[in-house]
Amino acid sequence: MNENPLNGYIRKRTHSLGWSMIVMGVSFFLYYLGLFGNVDGPLTPETLGKSLAGMGVEKVHMLMFFLSFFIIALTWNHIFNLVTYITGSSSAPVKKGVVSHTIWVVALAFCVILRFY
Repeated sequence: MNENPLNGYIRKRTHSLGWSMIVMGVSFFLYYLGLFGNVDGPLTPETLGKSLAGMGVEKVHMLMFFLSFFIIALTWNHIFNLVTYITGSSSAPVKKGVVSHTIWVVALAFCVILRFY
């Protein structure tokens, strides 16, 4: 059965709109909890910093966490590429999407911020 190309386009746009609404809802929820620092709430950066300091977490601990996370994410990325290459699953470069690369780039950015802040 042939699918109408317009139907595929509409379905794609509907999924995209749905995901946008979900992300917007989560963002509003986090905003009103104070995560972005504009509204007082339990997730205000100042409150989070005080609670972490109260637990004894220091800058070095956070740097070790994000550095470990960076190493794990980058290693996973290379292992995935190697296994894909060995099994011959793809003759072209592997396209894992933005998420795979974004994770290790964000972890590296946090390491740099913590190191020089």
